[in-house]
Amino acid sequence: MDQAQVAEHYNTRRDEGRQGRRQSRILQLRNLNNWVKSVLISLHLRPGYAVLDLACGKGGDLQKFVRGHVSLWVGVDHARVSLQHALQRYNELPDEQRVFPAFLICADAFGVPLEPHWDRAWPKFDLVSCQFAMHYAFESAERVRMLLRNVTARLKPGGFFIGTTPDANVLVRKLRAAPGWWFGNSVYRIEFEPPPSSETTPLKAGGDDQADTTAPAAAKTFPADRPYGIRYRFTLDENVEDCPEYLVHFPSLEVLAREEFGLELLLQMNFHEFFHTFALAKDAPPTYRELLRVMRVFHPESHSLSSEEWDAAYLYTVFAFRKVAANGDGGACPSWPGLVDEKDWPCRPCARLDPEQAIVDVGKD
Repeated sequence: MDQAQVAEHYNTRRDEGRQGRRQSRILQLRNLNNWVKSVLISLHLRPGYAVLDLACGKGGDLQKFVRGHVSLWVGVDHARVSLQHALQRYNELPDEQRVFPAFLICADAFGVPLEPHWDRAWPKFDLVSCQFAMHYAFESAERVRMLLRNVTARLKPGGFFIGTTPDANVLVRKLRAAPGWWFGNSVYRIEFEPPPSSETTPLKAGGDDQADTTAPAAAKTFPADRPYGIRYRFTLDENVEDCPEYLVHFPSLEVLAREEFGLELLLQMNFHEFFHTFALAKDAPPTYRELLRVMRVFHPESHSLSSEEWDAAYLYTVFAFRKVAANGDGGACPSWPGLVDEKDWPCRPCARLDPEQAIVDVGKD
């Protein structure tokens, strides 16, 4: 039921367009999120890579892959309306940028196997990206396994699985510090479902920013032997409203990815740490600092983010896995020299996608 609700949420969201995005109350947060994704992708992308973009939505990262000179882009998403926007975004690329084929699959990448629907003429993927979506898989162990199966089925040895997802450590820490079962600020709100056995006491009236129940921090624990299905509801300003999500227990993910799917963890950083490492540190690549300006991450007047937006960014973490070869050698890890150089990629323009036939619909088994 949750997955249908999530798909419906994204299917019914209006396309606000570039002008609408510029008027967003959380513009700087959205730009920061885009900067994080741009840097993360650039760290692991090389010209000629074939890319699988899971939960690609409206193709918001398509330009990042265009700049990286990919040779193939396959977008998968559960929301068909979002894929129609992604198709339009690809078709509107100028000829000099639309030099790689694109394929779109409408499917729940956490619920059904995708490999039967791959075109056998495709090369194996060098990079799989899953941005701000993996938490939906953590409804159950079976869904996480399906995600990892789809990630690794056609991923080359030495290939990368990268993404962004809520940071469970931060969420639980904030929950335990809150008087009740929810926390947030003017930008976001996260509300957990208290276990049936918890005892809660109403707070005295104190305004809208007061939690409506109290609970000791000790009661806000989640059993380590049941890391899946820990649900909360998330609201983010005008973008997400009371949407069901699940805690991502990263230790369980790391063990499952390594032991059953041959993926080794290379990188996991909270957004704050990632920002400090690649933007503020003395040895941070200048290209990434310049990208902050280009992407207008900071408010033009204050030259910073609001404290509320910065707090919202703290809710997330980046990750990167690498597929280990059969001999145990994961292949060469890319250096981190900065963004992929802009250079001519001598290919002919690819045909635009047919809006009536380009999206492959995949149902449940």
